[in-house]
Amino acid sequence: MKNQIVVIGSSNADRIMQLPHLPAVGETVTDGVYSQAWGGKGANQAVAAARAGGNVVFLNAVGADAEGTAMTQSFAADGIGTSRMIVAPDVASGAALVLFDGEGRNYLAVAPGANYALRPEHIVANAEVIQSAAYIIMQMEIPVDTTLSALAMAQSAGVPVLFNFAPARTLDVPVSAAMTGLVVNENEATALSGITVTDRATAQSAGESLLAKGPRFVIVTLGADGAFVMSGDGLREHIPAFRVTPVDTTAAGDTFCGALTVALVEGKPLADACRFASAASALSVTKAGAQPSVPHRAEIEAFLVG
Repeated sequence: MKNQIVVIGSSNADRIMQLPHLPAVGETVTDGVYSQAWGGKGANQAVAAARAGGNVVFLNAVGADAEGTAMTQSFAADGIGTSRMIVAPDVASGAALVLFDGEGRNYLAVAPGANYALRPEHIVANAEVIQSAAYIIMQMEIPVDTTLSALAMAQSAGVPVLFNFAPARTLDVPVSAAMTGLVVNENEATALSGITVTDRATAQSAGESLLAKGPRFVIVTLGADGAFVMSGDGLREHIPAFRVTPVDTTAAGDTFCGALTVALVEGKPLADACRFASAASALSVTKAGAQPSVPHRAEIEAFLVG
């Protein structure tokens, strides 16, 4: 049975500053605590899938710099296949600046850098691995034409795609049957459906609208209220969130997507796969940092046992 998960997406070097409060214009806040970690939605989801037990290959672009080298080594240490990653010689690796205020809220700015060097020709060059995958995971942090190329290739080969429409920075990628599964949060569901999502009822309404566009299933994540999952074969179910004390929610959605895909590849029913993913996501918010917070399979299984 095929079991390889191919993640096509972004990677970033995250520069993180924890502050007592955000500076006003002209103000210098001197009591910050600085750290660096690896992030980017594609990379986070690849790490989440690998740590959840998946056989993962990452198709990504990094710069010819120290950050690119270190990220690639870090992915390999997590058991992720990195031979399909490319090095863009004339651009820096992707970077993100993450500021946390005294109340734990995060503020994020991203410089895509080498992530935008991943082009449709790289999709064509990696057709064999894409067309033989058990599942593909994609997001919205690489160029639109590259995204569309990968979706078309997967659809023509009959390869299922979990598409995380995040961030919803453009609507130039239409929701369609090329997306086997669509995962969105409240804001993304609102942007894509035109229905303002504020609770479970509106999440279901938005999800129904998106399901009608062609995906086999749609999941609307609702933060502390869990997720609402619906499918073309009639499943309509609210998946409660696990109760934890949150420290950093940065990688919650990415962890959900990676763990969900592993569970689906293993043959779990959709609702059960969502519970597995919800447990992984809950564990991720109890630690600081994006990839440092992503749990391993043994942790997820122990948490589910309780």
